[in-house]
Amino acid sequence: MSNNLEKESNKLLKQRLQRVHVATGISFSLLMYVAVFFGIFAILLPYIQVWEKPSRHFKTAEPTTINYSAMIDPVLADSEYPKINPISIIFPGTMEDPALRISTEFTKTKVFNPNTNLEVENEDELSQLARFLNHMHYGRPFKDFGYIVFGFTAVAGMFLVIGGVILVIKIKYKNSTTTKTGFFSKWHRKIFTWIFPPFIIITLTGAFMNIGYDGSAPMTYLASKGKTHDVWNLTGPILYPDEPRIEKKNDNVQMLSINELLKKAKEINPNIDFQKVKIINWQDSSAIAKFEGYNPYMPFLNGISNNPSVTLSGVDGTLISQQKVMDKHWSGLFYDSIFFLHFLFGVDTFTRLFIASIMLISTFALGFGVLLWLEKRARKFPDTIPVYQGFGKLSLAVMIGVIPATGLLFTLQWLLPFDMENRVLIQKGLFAILWVGTLTWAFYRLNSYQTAKEFLYLGGALFVLSPFIHFINSGFTPITLWNEDMKVILSVDIGLFILGIILVFVGYKLPTKREKIQKFWIKENQ
Repeated sequence: MSNNLEKESNKLLKQRLQRVHVATGISFSLLMYVAVFFGIFAILLPYIQVWEKPSRHFKTAEPTTINYSAMIDPVLADSEYPKINPISIIFPGTMEDPALRISTEFTKTKVFNPNTNLEVENEDELSQLARFLNHMHYGRPFKDFGYIVFGFTAVAGMFLVIGGVILVIKIKYKNSTTTKTGFFSKWHRKIFTWIFPPFIIITLTGAFMNIGYDGSAPMTYLASKGKTHDVWNLTGPILYPDEPRIEKKNDNVQMLSINELLKKAKEINPNIDFQKVKIINWQDSSAIAKFEGYNPYMPFLNGISNNPSVTLSGVDGTLISQQKVMDKHWSGLFYDSIFFLHFLFGVDTFTRLFIASIMLISTFALGFGVLLWLEKRARKFPDTIPVYQGFGKLSLAVMIGVIPATGLLFTLQWLLPFDMENRVLIQKGLFAILWVGTLTWAFYRLNSYQTAKEFLYLGGALFVLSPFIHFINSGFTPITLWNEDMKVILSVDIGLFILGIILVFVGYKLPTKREKIQKFWIKENQ
């Protein structure tokens, strides 16, 4: 009797876990898909932001050949340039940007081509493609509402993946792929089981960034004994300590060049890939140059809040102080290790592509989960009867309709003149109109398979078209880009073209009749 009760109890538990998993998954699946879809572009942001800007169309100079003084000294000697401490100089090659950038508070960033030592006109707010794709990843266009919604979506994602793993352990699923539901169920489970560790870390950090900071107010108030609600008032001074104030001597002293100081910094710590230098009190005997960077030999422990550095005297280059990776407070090491997979600061191209591949695979897993739910409901009707489901139409517009809308963003990037008034607003507006238009068309069309085919064709055409528009309007052909060593830009063009071809091919192969869709998923994938 007790064994029967135990079996019945386990059966009820499994059923309830499944129902909660399905209900939560369907409620948040579309938002999770949007976050992951744009997250792939956010991972590739360094390459896209170079491709999108005319001012970055030059090769990345060899660091050892760059004459920093030729670009920096005239700026620092300019009496009209504000000498507000610190003046930050970001070196070429940082985040794939080939330009040298000089900035300080309350003034426009100066951008230089290190191959010619000439200043170039930065696009600033006239080109925001990579930034907008990144913002769509975490809901920033919708302000606080977007942060909260996408934050809870990340929480739901963690709940679903952990709950799904528990279900896989408790329920011995049959990995049958003789039916569409079996195929969708198998690969939905398997993919999320494979990518479980990185996906959990990425969603956890996403949830923390979107809702963790604001949601931590009660605990912050208790931890500070009523002194503050803002967690950054407690953690900020530890993670990002203020630069020490250095009193000026009010004299005028000859400085060593940045080239000489950088050489000395590399000799002191050759393991650091120096990305920028902060100079304080320049041309004064108290001047210092703080070189900061990333240590690739100790990933997960630096690159975000923990920036190993070498601080030198601007007068003679003597070592004032240095901070190694392990010198950081333990909380900073923990913070960087947790957020490393989300931000990917300082990592190489292979690592970025690897993480992007994991996220791409997860979009298929999300899609299979939604298709599984829709297919189970469609099985109530014969194959010869078209099934019209409101959630299915919405899913079609969100998951497939976002592809042509994003393709339009890339096409418009080099189609719209850069001196056009409200250029970025028009670009974003047309993106929104097309995406909403796909929702209207999805509900208008009775045959969802035909609609998906049309969306794939349109998206593929736009992605294929975007590199050709870039070649024409930028004046750089593929051969020119290759010969002038602008391989980052050329790789984006090639990637867009290949993506477009794949979309067109999938659209061509996708059947338009429900009775043939079984063969599309099963026969061709076994």
